[in-house]
Amino acid sequence: MGAKKKSGGNQDDATTKREQSLQAVLLADSFVNTFRPLSLDRPKVLCPLNNVTMLDYAFDFLAGAGVEEVFVVCVSDEVEAYVRDNSWSMSVSVLKDTSLTNAGDALRELDRRDLVKSDPFVLLFGDVVTNVSLTEAIQAHKARHKKDRSNMMTLLFKEVGASDLTPSSLSHSSIRTNSEDLVVGLNPSQENRILVYSNAGANKSVSVPCSFFASHSQIDLRYDLLDCGIDICSPDVLARFTDEFDYREIRRKFVANSVAEEEEGLQNKIYAHMLQPSEYAARIHDFSTYVNISRDLLKRWCYPVVPDNLPGSYKKQYRYELQRHYMYVEKKFGKSQIHRTSLVKGAGMIGGSCVVGKDCRIEQTVMGHKCRIGDGVTLKACHVWDNVEIGDGASVSQAILADGCIIKSGATVNRGCIIGSGCIVGAGVVLPEFTRITLAKEEEDDFGDDWDDDEEEDSDVDEQAATDGNKEEPESDEAVVGPDGKGRCWRSPPEDEEDEELYGLTTEELIKSQAPGYDPSNIFAKRKAMQVEDGDDFSEKDGDHSEFDALSDFDGVEFGTDDPYGRQKDVDVVGELKAICLEYEMSSPIENLAIELNSFKFSQNASYSDCTTAAILAILDLMKITKDTTDAKLVAEFKTFLEHWAPLLQKMSIGQEEEKAIILGIEKSATGGGDIGDKLSSGNAFRFLLQTLYNEDIVSEEAVVAWSEERKAETTSDPSLPRVKLFLQQPVQEFLEWLLAEESSDEDGDESSGDDDDDSDDE
Repeated sequence: MGAKKKSGGNQDDATTKREQSLQAVLLADSFVNTFRPLSLDRPKVLCPLNNVTMLDYAFDFLAGAGVEEVFVVCVSDEVEAYVRDNSWSMSVSVLKDTSLTNAGDALRELDRRDLVKSDPFVLLFGDVVTNVSLTEAIQAHKARHKKDRSNMMTLLFKEVGASDLTPSSLSHSSIRTNSEDLVVGLNPSQENRILVYSNAGANKSVSVPCSFFASHSQIDLRYDLLDCGIDICSPDVLARFTDEFDYREIRRKFVANSVAEEEEGLQNKIYAHMLQPSEYAARIHDFSTYVNISRDLLKRWCYPVVPDNLPGSYKKQYRYELQRHYMYVEKKFGKSQIHRTSLVKGAGMIGGSCVVGKDCRIEQTVMGHKCRIGDGVTLKACHVWDNVEIGDGASVSQAILADGCIIKSGATVNRGCIIGSGCIVGAGVVLPEFTRITLAKEEEDDFGDDWDDDEEEDSDVDEQAATDGNKEEPESDEAVVGPDGKGRCWRSPPEDEEDEELYGLTTEELIKSQAPGYDPSNIFAKRKAMQVEDGDDFSEKDGDHSEFDALSDFDGVEFGTDDPYGRQKDVDVVGELKAICLEYEMSSPIENLAIELNSFKFSQNASYSDCTTAAILAILDLMKITKDTTDAKLVAEFKTFLEHWAPLLQKMSIGQEEEKAIILGIEKSATGGGDIGDKLSSGNAFRFLLQTLYNEDIVSEEAVVAWSEERKAETTSDPSLPRVKLFLQQPVQEFLEWLLAEESSDEDGDESSGDDDDDSDDE
């Protein structure tokens, strides 16, 4: 009977364990300075992203992932008050401890309190924005942990393409920081077990223990992965941090050291889970990633996390309506007044109760609530938070304006500028690029920016900053903000002499790299120069290797048959697609544009012919063709653009019709007048572009012939048409004759080869 009772007890324990609700740990504060000076006014996770507090994105994700209990770890009163003053669909507990100085301390405190019971639990950084489904990752983690308790952690990664700098362009994912240089070593035959984790940008190389090659048949070193900041952990992870009391950081210390352990019995095994192509996840590390993630949400890459589908706590007060060009306008909080002579163009947002004066030009700007914009104002790629006032004739470009700041008439705020809450930029003042203005003092900041692993010994830096903050600082720096302005320049804390320089860049330059509008080419050039080994005989210096040689296909973009029915009325589909292409930044991977075009195609029941037409029209616009452009320069420029755009055109050309649409696009430009039309319709220009498309395998011989047959039929029915005159040009006819002669020669060669085969058979 005793044994039976014991068995029943074990079964009850097992049942209880299985029924344990899923818990999550949300790290809501940290100790780096990447969001200053705005994080001097409020904690970073309480800053708005597209008019929604960052922390709300995290809570909304956890609720959708099936989490029932959340422990929010923070050091600031503001975060504690925000969490407790709002209602959530889950059980939420706040662990506020001002003595915590790093993420390691936070996990050790959780272990000491013995609050986390679920196995596994979700560990999430508070600045993550995602639409990921955790079901598959959690199930895989459970199965591994059941087999071996040392399988204790799973990190989520997104494939974003490798960063590379070429003479013609920079390929770098916009949701990566400009200083990131992550290398992850995986064994795909062991469910992507992580064997190397290195994000030390100052290192020239990555070390892999020799013993790993004896126990692992395959190790893939990946530098195309983004660490999403989402972890699936067993409670043993917390215990490991308690055992290793000197671990301050999760990634650079715990993960990097755990996966590098060579002795089998001492290893903490950590695995990678790859997101699906349609899934999105990214961390807001700094202002650069902030604006890029904002744009991704506006363009619906993180659907259903989009502005017109707000988190539950916002729906009672706000409602956004999606308009053309990804423009979202608030319709519930209070109707905004926009003068009819002003141009407002997306991707962007306008919050409730805003007023926009006459003759304004507002492009790609996110505007908060109750903002006042004067007459003749120019806003381009800006983030304007609540209650901001901008005077007549002011110009702001690629900047962030925090709550309640004022830009007076005629002022110019240049790219990369950050204006803190309540600051005033005086009339006619021109702020230099990358200026940061604040009213806050360093000693007022008892909270950090985000639980990050990017900086070592951050507490030492903060102590130095606090010491500096005790010095008397002026309320305003008139030389910067003007006599009628208010605010002082924020400058980074003094460099620690022991800090290792990254790529030889100064602290000032690295801080600039965190700002919107910064061109990271210099960083990548220095990184590339540093990492090239002397006497490296393995790299191929010869040969023409395009930056997209490795791009064999577009992950997540499915190309299939077109549906020609259901086209919406009064929508210039090709024009809209062309606008998307023109807004695309060539510094980002071309597959990002493919995803966006494909998304718009399905939303408007467009065709791939529309997509290829729009793409070639955009290329011709981007080439800046004039009447004075020589034929040689035209062809050279065209080939340069095709090096980048060819993969997109080839993948979207699923048949002859799409290829023919590319020709029709060039024909349309050649007959459409203007500088482009004048150039392409004269001399050899059209023929040269047509032949280049054929030579570069963008259009096939069959597509050219099909286009030719259509135009030939029109020579008798309506020879006065501009496109017929273009077709009848002598250079075009000479190219077509050459093409047909080549086709005939190929056919004769095939027949001759066939006759030879027959003769051999007869013999």
